[in-house]
Amino acid sequence: MAFFRKKENISKNSIKTDIPDGLWSKCEDCGEIIHIKQLEINLWCCPKCNYHFRIGSEQYLSILLDSGSFKESDKKMKSADQLNFIDTKKYSERIVSTIKKTGLNDAVKTGTGKINDQKIAVACMDFSFIGGSMGAVVGEKIARCVDIAQQEKIPLIIISQSGGARMMESA
Repeated sequence: MAFFRKKENISKNSIKTDIPDGLWSKCEDCGEIIHIKQLEINLWCCPKCNYHFRIGSEQYLSILLDSGSFKESDKKMKSADQLNFIDTKKYSERIVSTIKKTGLNDAVKTGTGKINDQKIAVACMDFSFIGGSMGAVVGEKIARCVDIAQQEKIPLIIISQSGGARMMESA
């Protein structure tokens, strides 16, 4: 009987919109639904309210560098669990699951690229890898990137977005 059914309270704020993964994104500030291609064109800023979306190292490098010029160095370097650290889960498991989830081996990408045909060295951190925290690999990769810039006498750009030091690897 319709008489005993609970009335649905449908207001503008209660209507849920399912957004397919990968095609659309919702602005966290104004709620605008934006096609990913439009966000890329607008350099990851909402075209309605100018909210700046969080982006990863891939997006930063594609915005900053000439197309196809990035050559990554030390790509295979991965953190090790020297302390056999365990908090809510084993650090070694946390690293493996984060690598699977993000496709990154650690929280920084380093290498060389070009900006307007000028060669540069670049280190770009990625917050999606354990909050961009800095462990031994991050420090080593940045140090090697600095060495390349110094040896080749080219500019160095570091894009830093970090949640701090990775305590699971010791002080």
